Amino acid sequence: MKKLTSQSTPATRIGDPWADTGVNYLWRLYGLGSLISVFSGMCIVKCGFAKMVRSGDKDGVQSRVIETLRDIERSLQIGEGIIYGEILACTFGTYDETLSAEQFFHGRNKNARLAGLFRDLKAEGEKPAGGHSEFFNMPTKSALAKFANANREDCKKIGLETVNWKRENGIYGCPEPKDNKKERGYA
Repeated sequence: MKKLTSQSTPATRIGDPWADTGVNYLWRLYGLGSLISVFSGMCIVKCGFAKMVRSGDKDGVQSRVIETLRDIERSLQIGEGIIYGEILACTFGTYDETLSAEQFFHGRNKNARLAGLFRDLKAEGEKPAGGHSEFFNMPTKSALAKFANANREDCKKIGLETVNWKRENGIYGCPEPKDNKKERGYA
């Protein structure tokens, strides 16, 4: 797969950014352990959701990875372009299908979540990186197997319960295709 840095430009993807098309994706973060010792030896992966197409005809997944890398650099005050990401897997479908798989993955892997480290290590006055609650420490092979499992129909049904609950309670991260166009990361 293609190596992405905070300085990369996302690929062009033609389509309607407000269509009901989403992507559940898994990517691996490289280089953070050489900069911050607490991350040394970790295999850091992120399971996320993106629109298939972002405004400006940009690939949604690549855009989200690049933005997240920028957020990490800002939040942890590390140099630009040193850390990088590699997309490991993607599944495509409706918002509900892809968000459901993402939420199932998150719910079943809480013990491997790294959100606390990203919050605790942020520089003074900075916010944690966007999507910091979606990072996990697990071997790539395990992450890929868990990602595949989360995309099974019965697992997506369980994940949809979480998606609906978050939407009903106004919790950020489970948008509807035309809902809240100003929600960062989805426009």
